[in-house]
Amino acid sequence: MRRGWIPPCTNKPQQVFETLKFFGVASPEAWRNVWEYKVIEYRKSTALKSNLGAVVTWLRQGEIEAQEIECAPYNADAFRDALNRIRALTVEPVNFFQEELVRLCANAGVAVVFVQELPKTGICGATQWLTSTKALMQLSLRYKTDDHLWFTFFHEAGHILRHGKRQVFLEIDQKDRKEAEDEANTFASNIMIDPVQWQRFIEHDSYRTKVCIKEFAQKVGIAPGIVVGRLQHEKRLPFDHCNELKRRLEWKLEEQSSEI
Repeated sequence: MRRGWIPPCTNKPQQVFETLKFFGVASPEAWRNVWEYKVIEYRKSTALKSNLGAVVTWLRQGEIEAQEIECAPYNADAFRDALNRIRALTVEPVNFFQEELVRLCANAGVAVVFVQELPKTGICGATQWLTSTKALMQLSLRYKTDDHLWFTFFHEAGHILRHGKRQVFLEIDQKDRKEAEDEANTFASNIMIDPVQWQRFIEHDSYRTKVCIKEFAQKVGIAPGIVVGRLQHEKRLPFDHCNELKRRLEWKLEEQSSEI
């Protein structure tokens, strides 16, 4: 209600009615059948600290927003081409890349929505198929720097390109190590930075300097914060080094939810 996802309710029956309407079901039993099933693998594979109601509410809002995005029928080749073009957007500010990213993905059959996370979810992003020809990529804006945002985006893209259409993929802080997650991680790393170029870069100790990081980032055409994030993830750089090269992200959506 605070976010305007359902209208203000003055009594419990009205609140139940509006909540069921939001989820597109007729009864609490139908809600359990549809929505608990949707995240059943998520519930099995995590030491679940997240609130199930918050998780599925966030997912449902993403579906509702995705319905407003007109997409071409999904085409894997077109999506790969879009990802290569989006990679170049990593150096751009949010107010430019956000709209362009949504447009490029929609032209390939993927609806991308940015939905600020709800409390007690811990979700970074999610992927699911709305129809056989329309995929949904949902980003939570949980992370506030460019390296985390872009890795999550390309990770979700890996799920769309490489994995089945029946499963919902949820990325949370306590990630499981299933094969699909490892494949998506590798896909994201390799599309952002070519593996051969990366190996050449880390062969020399100078990769730890800000100057070399910026030079390498410019050479391969990505944001320097992404390079810093990968060096830190691989424990080649301490987590408190070179963070000033990461770009802090300011999202318009945060202003809409400032009272929460």
